[in-house]
Amino acid sequence: MAGLSHLSEIGKQGMLLSQFGIQITGKNISNVNTRGYSRERLDVNPVLPEILSGFSMGSAINGDTLRRIREDFVDRQFWSQTSLQSQYETEDSLLRQIEGVLPASNDSGLATMLEDFWEAWNSLANDPESTVARTIVRDRAQTLALSFNRVNREFLAFQSTISDEINARVSEINDLAAQIAELNKINPGNNLDLEDQRDRLVDRLSELANVDIRRDGNSVSVYISGLMIVSGKTAYEIDVEETETEEGISQITAIIGGTDREISVTSGEMGALLSVHNYDIPDLLDRLDALAIDLVQEVNTLHRSGYNLDGTTGLDFFAATTEGAGSIAVNGSIVANVELIATSDAPGESGNGNVAKAVADLADAEVIGNQTIGEYYRSLVSTLGNRIQETDFLMTNQTKIVDHLDMQRQSISGVSMEEEMTRMVQLEQAFTAASRLVATADELTRTLLQMI
Repeated sequence: MAGLSHLSEIGKQGMLLSQFGIQITGKNISNVNTRGYSRERLDVNPVLPEILSGFSMGSAINGDTLRRIREDFVDRQFWSQTSLQSQYETEDSLLRQIEGVLPASNDSGLATMLEDFWEAWNSLANDPESTVARTIVRDRAQTLALSFNRVNREFLAFQSTISDEINARVSEINDLAAQIAELNKINPGNNLDLEDQRDRLVDRLSELANVDIRRDGNSVSVYISGLMIVSGKTAYEIDVEETETEEGISQITAIIGGTDREISVTSGEMGALLSVHNYDIPDLLDRLDALAIDLVQEVNTLHRSGYNLDGTTGLDFFAATTEGAGSIAVNGSIVANVELIATSDAPGESGNGNVAKAVADLADAEVIGNQTIGEYYRSLVSTLGNRIQETDFLMTNQTKIVDHLDMQRQSISGVSMEEEMTRMVQLEQAFTAASRLVATADELTRTLLQMI
């Protein structure tokens, strides 16, 4: 009787495990299109057989381990490469917006304004006594100055917008870190849905910054550049510290809240935002200021040496208060009276246009290093264009890498309808076989009782 009872127990266990397996398979099938869901499997293992009168009665089975099908190495690779992809995508978008402020060729761009400015001086050199030519010089100089002002203003406004975006990303990182810490607290390790939710949070976190994930039992710790932002049940907030350079240009640093420990965010959306905010825009502003200052100095030097229609000399053409692209302006006296524009290199020679010609010739003079003012500006725009091309190339390649890793990840953790349906049939057959085993044990028991 003990042997038949054992046989019946084995059949019952088989039925229960097959039923549980069918439920798990059904759950997998119902989540076939759920992004971030990891298919589940029940591990079934034999238990030690019973020995009766020296004979093994066969082993029962045990299925007490339900696990997610995940590959930690692939997850780590995916998170690392996703962070780079997000960085390149964000940089590409930001740099293209900068390119819109500083176009290579545009009727209202600085390149066109510079050409018009030199052309106006050249026309004035040919007719230095013309009030119309003088007015054109003044008007085009004002337009050029306003263009410098506009570009500088738009760069600073764009940098301010990026600053707001950085604060938003930091807030999101802090929120994600808090959620991960909470899941570490409430998840004892046997809730696979919470495990999936935690990994989805890490997926998003990897898009924002260069995170490193370390597992410790049922808990995970999160690091950014070696600094911990999640440790078990505790999350450490990130703060944003904004300062200004001597030139009034904003600089942003991410630090661990309540400390002075700087976090080096090198990739992800936040890494790209910090890079463009702290390096690309300040570099462009510095170069734009250098262009404006050199232009003012060269034109003013020549203009001070010349004589206007009243025989006056030593007058600046551009305002002496110019400190960069944001403050360049035409001398107010010249704005009010175009006859003060100096054209002659000798007093009393109103038809002498030598100074005006010298100013016009600055278009071809190497005044910034070994470059002309126009070449310097084109170099600035070209550098930005090359940076965009490089970022676009990296983004394209990185997208392919992430897509490949995502497919690899899905092949491991994703749900395959064909595989799950096949397993469903197998489990149904196993359930049927186990039920027959129970029926057989019951029939043998009744037969044996009838014989007694």
